[in-house]
Amino acid sequence: MSELKQNFEEFENQCVTDLMSFQPEFMKLYDIDSYEDWFYDHSTGTFHFKSRDGRNLYFKYIDVGSFSTKANTWNWSWDNKNTPRHVSRPLEKVKSFGEINNFELLTNGLFEGDKYTGWAMTAISVKLLNAIGAYRVPQEHLFIYFIFTNELTQEEYDELKDKYVDCTNHVSDRAAFVCQHLLDDTSSGFHEAFDLDPLIEPDDEHQAWCDQCEKIRLKEGEWTDAAMAFANIKVICNQCYFDMKGKKLSN
Repeated sequence: MSELKQNFEEFENQCVTDLMSFQPEFMKLYDIDSYEDWFYDHSTGTFHFKSRDGRNLYFKYIDVGSFSTKANTWNWSWDNKNTPRHVSRPLEKVKSFGEINNFELLTNGLFEGDKYTGWAMTAISVKLLNAIGAYRVPQEHLFIYFIFTNELTQEEYDELKDKYVDCTNHVSDRAAFVCQHLLDDTSSGFHEAFDLDPLIEPDDEHQAWCDQCEKIRLKEGEWTDAAMAFANIKVICNQCYFDMKGKKLSN
């Protein structure tokens, strides 16, 4: 056995031991087993436990990956084209850790495993991403593994749901805002709110407008009623926003 392989196995075993030590406490703290139903929503990245007596429990989650009992393979969610990027994005830290330490199982998107692989990769993700707990759900021949980053109150959950829009082209995603002209392929320029205020948080709503709107905004000195009327802001989903941004910036 090489020293490298041994080092990975030691790291993996320690992560599994750590998860086994606090996972029961997590389950007990939130009384998870008392909830008969569960739902996960990729659009908002929220996991909902629901009891038949009316209780609800919500968590923000990261989709770690899935294990196929049919093919005996582990698939990291960042390698799964059916998993929206925003629920797997934090795993970039896990992948980067694997690249730095040359841990191939953390950098290969799909590889053969056994019934313990899913929990092992989940335990590593819990460790590196400081998650508060983990959960596994069955789906046909798959087991899907989630880690929870924080609990949400009912108010926080409702507020989060309100920030998402249904999209005919993508899975329901966060709302983004663009001027009416950006919906036209002939428009030019892509000015973002971030350009005006670099301190805007990454999780804030994305906003963009075209060259025409930028000229009006500069002439008015700010987003006046006249400038807003000219822009005639439209709501789209985040994925449409980034698709649009890529096209505009490549022209």
